Amino acid sequence: MRSVTRKACLANSAALFLLTPLALVGCSHAPEYTIFGSFFPVWIFCSVGGLLLMIAIRAVIARTSVAAYLAAPVLLYLSIATFLACVLWLLFYR
Repeated sequence: MRSVTRKACLANSAALFLLTPLALVGCSHAPEYTIFGSFFPVWIFCSVGGLLLMIAIRAVIARTSVAAYLAAPVLLYLSIATFLACVLWLLFYR
C-alpha cells in the first residue's frame, strides 16, 4: 500500500517538474510603456480601453431599451469589457 502512494507522489512530482517550463514560457517579456519614468504594462491600457468601450456600448444598450431583457447585466457588461480588452490587445500588440 505504501509503495502505491509513493509511486503516485513521484508521478505527481515528475508531472509538475515537466509541466512547469511550459507554464513559464509566456513570462519572457511583456510590452510596456515608460511614462514619467515609470513602466506601465500595456495590458493596463487595454483594460482601460475595454472599459471605456464597454461604457459606450452600455449607453447604446440603455438607449435602445434592450437592458430590460437582459438576464444578468453585470455578467454581460463584464464579459463585454473583457472581450474588448482582449480585442484591443490582439489588434495593437500581437
